[in-house]
Amino acid sequence: MTAAAPAARTDPSTWHWLAAAGLVAVAVVGLDYQLDRPAEPVDVRSDTEPAALRPGTGPATFAEALGHADREVAGTRANLELHPGEWLRMEEAARALFSRYRLTASAADLAEANRLLAEAMDIAPPPAGPNLSRAAVALAAHDLDAAEHALDAFDASRSPALAAEQVEARSMRCEIAYQRGRLAEARRLCAGSDDLGLVLRRANLAARSGDTAEAVRLVDGLLRRPGLSPQTLATLALQRGSVALAEGDWQASGRWVRAADSVFPGYWLSEAYLAQQHALEGGRDEARRRYAALAARTGNADVLDALARLALAGGRAEEARDWARRARAAWEERSRRLPLAYASHYSEHLLLNGERGAALAMAAEDYRRRPHAATITHYAFALWRNGEAERALEVVRTGEEAGFLTADMKLAEAVALGSLGRAGEAGQAMAAARRLNPRIDSPGQQFVAFAQD
Repeated sequence: MTAAAPAARTDPSTWHWLAAAGLVAVAVVGLDYQLDRPAEPVDVRSDTEPAALRPGTGPATFAEALGHADREVAGTRANLELHPGEWLRMEEAARALFSRYRLTASAADLAEANRLLAEAMDIAPPPAGPNLSRAAVALAAHDLDAAEHALDAFDASRSPALAAEQVEARSMRCEIAYQRGRLAEARRLCAGSDDLGLVLRRANLAARSGDTAEAVRLVDGLLRRPGLSPQTLATLALQRGSVALAEGDWQASGRWVRAADSVFPGYWLSEAYLAQQHALEGGRDEARRRYAALAARTGNADVLDALARLALAGGRAEEARDWARRARAAWEERSRRLPLAYASHYSEHLLLNGERGAALAMAAEDYRRRPHAATITHYAFALWRNGEAERALEVVRTGEEAGFLTADMKLAEAVALGSLGRAGEAGQAMAAARRLNPRIDSPGQQFVAFAQD
């Protein structure tokens, strides 16, 4: 991937619904065991200071970057109108739209880029065509089959690929292997390069297999690289904050989120993380104010869901229902455009709002296509909420056998075991979850709405 877009999985992060108060209450209160619980999060040492981050060249603010992206989109669209049916012009327009999507998370931009590149692939004489561009956009849309097809076309090209293009293709194949649940293959594909995208993906593999210390080491190394653009530096800082959130270190996550907001001011995703951080630090009113301003500006479905959770936690049931209704409309619109891209997010929304059957059907299909850590956990909880605890346990343990290990997965395992009356095993699973994240079942965890998945 390019330096400005280090990983395909920096989309607005999935709602950590499994930590919602109702689910955690069942997971914890319903079990009969005693544990020695650590009072503080695990200390993963880092010699990188958030305040020391210094961006290099590139748009200094989100507004400046968005203005540049808007001009690129307008210019490439105009060129396409002058040269309709030319696949190179289609690719240029799609790449401009995709770059803007990576700034704004606009489903409309992603959908249009996806459509243009699919048409361009049909027009171009194989093996020529916008193969890498098509793969990147399809991967962002969670269409792994289309991404692999485009990468196969890239490999079949008669012209020798540039070294940077070969690395980009390998990085995407690593991501596809990860999402398909093939960790050994993903590690092999991501190894042996200091490319920013590949290193960041190695960090994600480490974090999702229980090695938080390695994830910290890798992301810290990237953060110390000189000359990173403000947008890339903010993305990395948010990734580092997500690692801290995964281990329950809310103090560290706060430092990294504020650093991201400082190095690339105006970025809506940093602002969403910052609103979340205020909720974790006890400032729910401030979190509500910040989220509401973001909702008005962006209409982002994840932000609307975060507002619903805050309102519900504050006893404002009617307000919570209003935010949830607005979130439902936003998810429906996103899902209409790109059903694969938003299946997991939309399913989580449905489950949190009582539509268990529909949520389970959507989660099952997403898990079938992409059995990685986040989808494993969500599918397990959807099964449990639908009375299928035995199947939920099977899904989690299959994921663990594949090499995935997160606090969320161990929580799901504890929930399933508790429902099956296996209290001793449930206690062991819960203890493992708390070793990975001592705050996994704390009341504040329900406010973790944004984190890299």
